Amino acid sequence: MAPANWLGWTSDLSDLVRIPVTPLSHVGVMVASWVRPSVEISDLPSDETLRNELAVAERDQYRQLFNAQMLRATELADRLRELQSLPESALLNPLPPIILPVDITGRRPNDPSADLELKLTRGMAGRALQGDIAVVGTDVVGKISRVGLSRIVLQPITHRDTGLTRAAIVPSNSDNTRPPLIAEVILQSRGEAFMVAEAKATSGVQKGDLVIVDDSSWSKASKGFILGVIDQVMSLDEAPLRQRLIVLPRKKAQNVSRVVILGTGEGKLK
Repeated sequence: MAPANWLGWTSDLSDLVRIPVTPLSHVGVMVASWVRPSVEISDLPSDETLRNELAVAERDQYRQLFNAQMLRATELADRLRELQSLPESALLNPLPPIILPVDITGRRPNDPSADLELKLTRGMAGRALQGDIAVVGTDVVGKISRVGLSRIVLQPITHRDTGLTRAAIVPSNSDNTRPPLIAEVILQSRGEAFMVAEAKATSGVQKGDLVIVDDSSWSKASKGFILGVIDQVMSLDEAPLRQRLIVLPRKKAQNVSRVVILGTGEGKLK
């Protein structure tokens, strides 16, 4: 309750308490100075050219360290944006999504559906399984076909071995004049840059409509993800009551630096 200016004696008391430990702290400072002595002006080269070269070398070193940290921060920011672009259903998955760098090896440039290789990162054992999907945002870019000791083989959704996939067609924009579910189709991948499907001529499918996953043989986390967009709607001369649909993937794994694996394995991340 006393005024603050009456309590000056407390600082003297704290100095008395520090007397026993002051020698030890002084010794610690001396040891630190001996192990890593500070650079004095007299320690620098007397030649001006050498001093300039030393300054340039130190500047370049700190610039390299800054650039490395900047790149790391940018990478983490990109990963955060990729996770934020996932739908809420993927984030509510009991097993969190996995981000993997894409390592393309041996891909034939003239084959749009060639396999891609993903590097199997540390702590991934048991998390990524065959059949798990790889996504970029809300778009499916492929399915895992094999998990090896050091790599994961990813098949693009246009790969021939993807075969038939049950899918649904929905409008690309909210429009009260069109139903929310336009048609249900069987999507076929034939190893080309596009996929094909057929729908009733009266279904009302239009160019730009979205094709989404609705296949019970795929993982539960994949339902609702986008497989592609309707690029062409063509009439069939041999079947006037049906239309052929050409579906193009909106995103391709070989055009991005990272993909997100919706792992279904029960292995724990390390």
